[in-house]
Amino acid sequence: MHRYENKMEAVRGVLAESCALLNAANVQYVVAGGWVPYLRGEGNALHHPGTRDVDLLFNDEPHPIGLAVTKLMGAGYVPSAKHPFQLLKELAVEDQKVMVNVDLMHPAEAERDPEMFQDIIDLGIKENYDSDATHMMKSICFPSARIVFDEHLWSMVAISAVLPDGNAAQIDVPLMDECGLVLSKCGSVSGIKRDRDSFDIFFALTGPMGNEAAARLAALEGKSAQVQEHVGKLRSFLREHSKQFDKRVAAYSGGADVRGASARVLSIIGR
Repeated sequence: MHRYENKMEAVRGVLAESCALLNAANVQYVVAGGWVPYLRGEGNALHHPGTRDVDLLFNDEPHPIGLAVTKLMGAGYVPSAKHPFQLLKELAVEDQKVMVNVDLMHPAEAERDPEMFQDIIDLGIKENYDSDATHMMKSICFPSARIVFDEHLWSMVAISAVLPDGNAAQIDVPLMDECGLVLSKCGSVSGIKRDRDSFDIFFALTGPMGNEAAARLAALEGKSAQVQEHVGKLRSFLREHSKQFDKRVAAYSGGADVRGASARVLSIIGR
């Protein structure tokens, strides 16, 4: 097992390895979550703190996804006993062993059922001693994500990393773009435990690609009532909870001047 110098390098190794396995499995997916602003942040005046997990959003039938998950498990990714949509990879970081999370997701509307899961494969492990129910690997719904695939809100990005086996590699990763990132966080940004979403939105929209992302959002609003609804939620949060948004952005800004963050985002996406 390769020994990493820090957690971020370790998670990057898991990102690269898991994407290499999925690419070989020929399954449709994109990388979502914190890797989007981190990997697309070149030229941004702010420093992005990175992320500590890997979010994989699938767009395929359960069978090919199941084959891909089987490949991941064959490479040492183990199912979480608590979260049926999560795989774990053990890595060595400095003198400790850590577990890196890989979350499996599918496009769905969370408003219909906030705990909606989709079965992938049956692991055949009994859930308890007095039941025939077995542990199912699942994916969890990712709100507002269908449009990511329908409108191709992603592109291939080459990343370099040291894989868990110690070999250096460059892997092509299908990475959600800034427009997809903002759209995916319009609803969750108001959540109690979603402080980083505010910073990620601010980071993406005030960065070099911010105006382009906003223009694409506006174009999507013009032809989709669903996009209008989701972006409307973001605007409402920015107007009604501006102090909360500003505080959350400041918490991850590393001391940079981000005063008036909510007003700046509103000026970019339109009031």
